[in-house]
Amino acid sequence: MKKLLLILLLIGAVSFGCQQEQVITQLEVGRGKLYAGLSLEAVQHLERAVQEEENKVEPRALLVLAYSNAISTGAARMHNIEASYSTERERRVGELGEYEMKRILRVLEERHRIQKDAIQVLIDKGAPAVPFILEDLAKSRYRAVHGDFVQILMGIGSQGINEILKAVGDSKTPTAMKIQLVRIIGDVGDPSAVPELEALHTATTDEGLKMEINTALYHLGNEEAEAKIVEGLTDANPVVRRAAAKSMMFLKEHPTDKLIDALDDSDDTVRMDVAKALQKYPDAGAVDGLVAILTNGSSLTTKQAAIDTLNHYAENGLADGLAGRLIVLLANPDVVNHEDRLRIVQLLKKPALVKQIQDADQYDNLPHKLDVYFRETETNDMVKDALNELLLVLE
Repeated sequence: MKKLLLILLLIGAVSFGCQQEQVITQLEVGRGKLYAGLSLEAVQHLERAVQEEENKVEPRALLVLAYSNAISTGAARMHNIEASYSTERERRVGELGEYEMKRILRVLEERHRIQKDAIQVLIDKGAPAVPFILEDLAKSRYRAVHGDFVQILMGIGSQGINEILKAVGDSKTPTAMKIQLVRIIGDVGDPSAVPELEALHTATTDEGLKMEINTALYHLGNEEAEAKIVEGLTDANPVVRRAAAKSMMFLKEHPTDKLIDALDDSDDTVRMDVAKALQKYPDAGAVDGLVAILTNGSSLTTKQAAIDTLNHYAENGLADGLAGRLIVLLANPDVVNHEDRLRIVQLLKKPALVKQIQDADQYDNLPHKLDVYFRETETNDMVKDALNELLLVLE
């Protein structure tokens, strides 16, 4: 009898434990609804979760995101509750504390469909969000969303400048982060940052950071910095050259000869930014260097920048004979990377290049050369498919 009673008690305990495990909280349901894009339903559950949960950090953070998503997707407007949701959202954004903001930063790292809403909430929070973003940048947390952090800091703008300047001046801040932050200051464009930037320029010994400060000061109206930026394009330090190359797009006076020479720079980032700058400041003398980038081991981003600039030149009559050169390059046995050949064909498919092929001297017979190469030489299926599409256009 005692054994039977003991067994029954054990069964009851296990059953009770299972029942306890099966309880689903309002927070769990609300979180699931929010991540599934059902923001209106999420609001209802998360409002209850804010009341029920002992630790209110997560429900408060997710609730403001639910309001935001309901507004941004138009769901609130369709149900005629947009005004009340906007009011509630504004109130709750204002009430967000440290831990709620950190929870929203985690949402960014988790890459949910409410990404844009999380970014906007932190932008709307303004200056109070900046220290936590800077902390995560300094500690290299959530590396996959550092681009989002930059977007947030840019969106907060002048409100966050003082905190950003403080981080740049802090000896504990990594130099690479300082360079990134100085670039943000320049892009924000708040002249109030000039005195502090000038002081930092004097105090720092890092040449890369000095150049980045020069470019920021130029953005903020100091035209005397232009000569230093141009000089930096040929500096021995690649970090200096990168900062200078990135600024070439914005200079009033563009040193075309130096830009063309920089297409052969040993640093890929320099080549990329110079290729972009040469689209804004076109020069027919840049064609050779741009064509060389297509097969010289540059990154995909740099090769795409060269393709875009070459296409721009062809459209504007600055690259006569480019189609013929590209066809010769395509057939060159030294171009062993099929992805390089594919990009060459994709460039040849651009309307301006197609016109060059069609208008070329009949003795050059460029369509025939392409057809022979297609039938007798090319072996990669993707390249052959692209070539076939080009040949059909040329028929």
